[in-house]
Amino acid sequence: MKVTIGISKTNIAVVCTAILLTGCSFKEDRTDVVVPIVDAFPSQPQSGLNDQNSRTSFEGYTYVVKYGDTLGTIAQEYLGSSSRYTELLRLNNLKKNGSIYVGQRLKLPVEGLRKIPGTEAAKQVTSKADQQNSASITPDNESYPELEKLLEKQQFNQAIQWVLSQEDLSASQVLQQKLLFATKSQVKIYKQEQNITDAETLLSGLIANEAIRPSNKRTLENELSLLRAEQGLVAAKRYADNEDFDEAYTILLDSWQKVGKPLENNILFTGTRNTVSEHYHQKALRHYRNQELDQALAFWQKILALNPNDDLALVYRDRVIALQNKLDNL
Repeated sequence: MKVTIGISKTNIAVVCTAILLTGCSFKEDRTDVVVPIVDAFPSQPQSGLNDQNSRTSFEGYTYVVKYGDTLGTIAQEYLGSSSRYTELLRLNNLKKNGSIYVGQRLKLPVEGLRKIPGTEAAKQVTSKADQQNSASITPDNESYPELEKLLEKQQFNQAIQWVLSQEDLSASQVLQQKLLFATKSQVKIYKQEQNITDAETLLSGLIANEAIRPSNKRTLENELSLLRAEQGLVAAKRYADNEDFDEAYTILLDSWQKVGKPLENNILFTGTRNTVSEHYHQKALRHYRNQELDQALAFWQKILALNPNDDLALVYRDRVIALQNKLDNL
């Protein structure tokens, strides 16, 4: 029988009973919420967790917590999904209102493990076009003193034109890499000068050049996507500063979907995302306190679409879903 929240005193009593059973409480102030994020400063391990006996008897892999880690980011990197943080909770006997600390050793489940801690398990995959190009590469035994002199003087535009004029560009890995270096450097200068049009023109022109290898074109395309996304971030911050959080969120989400993880290194993006996420967290917690679970869940889902590793949203999303399932089964 599905329970409708807020219709009668009887139903309210049922809801409150279900909440007590799940151990949830409705809180508006985020400072009261403790989630397994920890690690701002090194701390002592909680008693009974990760003791020597459990480590020696565990047949699998362990991960040493670093500064800045959360259970969500660890699950994302090693298990392929931040939502698998619950497996880390169970495997390490952690509580949802507990914490992790720098230097702590966490057990990782073997099933679905994407890479082994401490190793580089990522494999580079090359396309057929890249393999064909690789077959035609000629050894780069020659140096390019004229090009090196231009790069040393930071005359990047001249260096780009010099490389493009070389007949062996398509066959030379050295020239291709020098071209990428000069291009990124010149784009950085254009951005500092707020000359975005010239930066876009430079990148677009090189992407269309047939002498550039597909893998390098993808690098340039990513650079162009990041450049365009950064322009939108300025507007997103302005919206957030004016408390127009929905408009800011729309721009941030569009940028995140197009560019992805490289934006994590952009202070303008992360700062604005934090501002918008904090606003949505407060709204979600108010709905949660008022037993408006669907509305609360919608806000936490929005946060996770923008930041899949937000531990607070992960914890409360799972709490709400568990509570809704319990109510549906009453």
